[in-house]
Amino acid sequence: MKKIFINRIGRRQFLKTSLSGLALATLPGISFAQSNPDVVVIGAGAAGLSASAELMRRGISFVCIEGMNRIGGRCYTDMSTFGVPADHGAHWLHGHKQNEIAIFGKKHKDKFKIYKEPDRSVVYDGGKKVNENKLWKIYKKIEKFRTANSSDEPFMDLLPEKIKKNDWFDTAHKASMARDFGEFSSYDDSNNFYDPGWDSGNALCREGYGTLLAYYRKDVPVKLNTIVSEIKWGGQGVQVVTNKGTINAKACIVTVSAGVLKAEKIKFTPDLPLRNREALESVSMTVSNRVLMQLKKKFVNRFKADTNFYIKCNSNGAKSPETISYGLLRMSGTNVCLFGINGQFSKDLENEGSEAMIDFVLNKLKSTYGSEFYEKYFIKAIATGWANNPFTLGAYSGGVPGKSKKRYDIKFPVGDRIFFAGEATAGAFSTVHGANRSGIRVATDVYISPALES
Repeated sequence: MKKIFINRIGRRQFLKTSLSGLALATLPGISFAQSNPDVVVIGAGAAGLSASAELMRRGISFVCIEGMNRIGGRCYTDMSTFGVPADHGAHWLHGHKQNEIAIFGKKHKDKFKIYKEPDRSVVYDGGKKVNENKLWKIYKKIEKFRTANSSDEPFMDLLPEKIKKNDWFDTAHKASMARDFGEFSSYDDSNNFYDPGWDSGNALCREGYGTLLAYYRKDVPVKLNTIVSEIKWGGQGVQVVTNKGTINAKACIVTVSAGVLKAEKIKFTPDLPLRNREALESVSMTVSNRVLMQLKKKFVNRFKADTNFYIKCNSNGAKSPETISYGLLRMSGTNVCLFGINGQFSKDLENEGSEAMIDFVLNKLKSTYGSEFYEKYFIKAIATGWANNPFTLGAYSGGVPGKSKKRYDIKFPVGDRIFFAGEATAGAFSTVHGANRSGIRVATDVYISPALES
């Protein structure tokens, strides 16, 4: 068997784009020797970049620091592995008619092609292509139920047995979301799943969502490879302790993932108030990984660009169905395909390593397209590892059953010194564009706070 080419998300990966002006090396440098800024922004994902942009617009001095060697956070486009854009994280521009980042891309037609996601799918039962209606019929029943029930209980416990016993339930389960149904609160989903504009559907960016985000915030200076270990806020202002020295400021904006905060990867001195700690305990991080696979044209050319892919799954009652949750064949018309693996099963598989993740997908494709799939069609593949990435510790947030009402307190500021932003604080289940809006919101909060007057 040929050796599989494997790459994993890590600190040493750089965000590379087809837009030469976005090379990270060209971002302005920031010296800690400069006069102390008014605000320190921690994290250069969508929230941190938008917060920084808003501070810059308002004329507030700031420094934006990022632990990784790239910007974008969980929105990252890999250009180097396949020679074409491949999103490791966020890929779909949700609610594209009201999504500010999508709107920006549409205005820059010379650099980006933003197009509505095509409505086409292929569904397989073993090696047989089947009518997709059976899948979507039960999928729609699940979606209707999840938005209509707001009890703060595990969603799986509330689902009618008739739905759970459906032959296509496990498949629809994983197609529906990254979380296992027993692991999230129905209250959280009912209140946060849809945001304004969701009904306009998803769009895709041919150049990659990470590339688009980087250009959207290209004017924001970021200090990379700067890892925060402690935030001291008990006295006047704040002190942000990093591997490159301590930054003194009047306030700080924390945009790291809820997973990083919950794992206490950043120490707060004194400790965060009880309200904030309880809010963090109310949030869990989903695990959603991708296997990105480059396949020969004689395979991908049988499909139209951006065709959704599903395989029927029977988990035999497992809490986390062992399946490819979804696929995207011929991404943006390329010969690169995306295969999603979600839930606890994804985390367990990630812990076994990238090769195990790739082998799992290959075996599923062999069962669908024949035992010689690897020899006939495979070129190379990579697997993401969001659960074990120390700067993310998961994909996106969800509410813990019985506690999810407290998650709204995540964005509650501490002593007019520490402010929080990021997708976990956005309210609606809105991922990148929600994080973007949260950054603008929190920068405005800082601007009007007493912190800047001291």
